Amino acid sequence: MRESSASPGQDPPDVGPDALAEALRAEHAAVYGYEYVGGVAEDEDRRERARDNAYQHKALRDALHAAAVERGFDPPPALASYPLAQGHGDEAVDSYAVALEETTVHAYLWLTASRDTGLRVTGARALQEATVRALEWGGALDALPGFDEAG
Repeated sequence: MRESSASPGQDPPDVGPDALAEALRAEHAAVYGYEYVGGVAEDEDRRERARDNAYQHKALRDALHAAAVERGFDPPPALASYPLAQGHGDEAVDSYAVALEETTVHAYLWLTASRDTGLRVTGARALQEATVRALEWGGALDALPGFDEAG
């Protein structure tokens, strides 16, 4: 979780703009990643699921981009490339997809702390959807998705 820089008795700064940018960066990476998975997956079920997930992430990416522009924030652009899976087998592809979703889960959890109600609602819904997608790829359900486990 991010730390607050507010003094006692003072409202913490709104995390909305930074969280929105982080969620948009996570969506750029997810779109890139699922396009990759759709090309390297060894079976039709994984390829189809990757295409569906890429479509869902493109819709989220576009919605976040529009939300940033609407609120006067400069949306971060997509990078030319992102890290890819360390292999092409089923296990590597599944682990990679789970990691993509975990990245979006963390970003959306942060977005739920925004002062902007619309961003909070978007973050909460997207966090739920990303958690379900992670489970579909074989991820484990955490008691509190998006929170790092205390060690």
